[in-house]
Amino acid sequence: MITGPSSGVYLSFYEQRTLDVASQVLSSQLTIEQAALLLQKSVRQTRRIVASVGQRGSLGVKHGNFGRRPVNKLPDEQKRLVLDLLRDQYFDFNLAHFREWLSSKHQIDIRRETLRRWAGAEGLVKRTKGRKRRPRSHRTRARLPRAGMLLQMDGSTHRWFGKDGMSSCLIGAIDDASSICTHAELFPAEDTLSVLSVLKSIVEKVGVPEVLYVDQAGHFGKRYNRMIHLNWQEHLTQVERAMQELGCRVLFASSPQAKGRIERMWHTFQDRLIPELRVAGIDRIPSANTYLKDRFVPEFNQRFAVKPAQKKTAFKPIPKSWVDRLDWVFSIREFRRVSLGETVSWNGRTYLVCNNYGLTLKRHTIEIRTSLQGQTQAFFAGRPIGLTDIGSTQFLNLKAA
Repeated sequence: MITGPSSGVYLSFYEQRTLDVASQVLSSQLTIEQAALLLQKSVRQTRRIVASVGQRGSLGVKHGNFGRRPVNKLPDEQKRLVLDLLRDQYFDFNLAHFREWLSSKHQIDIRRETLRRWAGAEGLVKRTKGRKRRPRSHRTRARLPRAGMLLQMDGSTHRWFGKDGMSSCLIGAIDDASSICTHAELFPAEDTLSVLSVLKSIVEKVGVPEVLYVDQAGHFGKRYNRMIHLNWQEHLTQVERAMQELGCRVLFASSPQAKGRIERMWHTFQDRLIPELRVAGIDRIPSANTYLKDRFVPEFNQRFAVKPAQKKTAFKPIPKSWVDRLDWVFSIREFRRVSLGETVSWNGRTYLVCNNYGLTLKRHTIEIRTSLQGQTQAFFAGRPIGLTDIGSTQFLNLKAA
């Protein structure tokens, strides 16, 4: 601390050195040229510093605004309000997310660095998980030029309603070219029905993509099926079969890093959606899906989407003639062989096969489709046929015995 007329003013090491050199010039121990060389400044600037020290003492090495309140300094009341909001209401928001909500919900605009400095001083910065990142072992792939050329789809099982909430699965898809989330929906678990439901919503909303990029979960399929089975088309999963009917190719990723775009989307969702659901008081799947559809996904796309390299889209819209057929495209299909008595067994029941085509279907294979809404219809050669329930399979077997 420097005593004298400016007692109580703390100087940095550089400021103390500047004061010492200026004092030597004032006491004729150094010339202006020598002082300028020591301070690494011009002679003109050194002369100003020496004159300022001669007039103001140790304050002469301080900036002219020293001790003044900055013109752009925010009021202390606003600082306390922001920190109280971050501490009490938005404690699980990251600073970028919190800053966006301050602007949209509370009409408070704060510079990013100012908010970071305030929150850091109070220990209110949300930290990421303490995991040591491994170095990248793969090359970064450039985005495809047009939207709809590649759609990445995946499911993320997580406690989306907080640590005390139930675990559920969020299934969604992201476009590779634009990073637009085409659809996201919560389900109790990830299975064939939930995946088909999401795909149907995507097709109805934006159209059919050229390629669907997924992992090798059982309901999606395995890329090795075509290598193992010569008749691999008979081993298609329900998802592969539905997308093939719509002219979409299904590709399988061999590692999580290969579908990094949707993995990063899940990281953002887990970081932002969980606190938003808590603030909104949502703890059930139906309400959460409404929030996702009406608010979160549109805001996510507005915040993180990018412009594709080419304006033309590769999504193929569904023709009007196909709209009524989508329910049967995205359905569960099973095959049964008709017995000599023209009956089939399905779901523990026995059904009599009926048709109006004047043909017998003995020893033929029929197809039974169950839609996402639970409707059931039997088909033979693409034509609908009737099934009449004639009793339980177990009852008939006991009666025959």
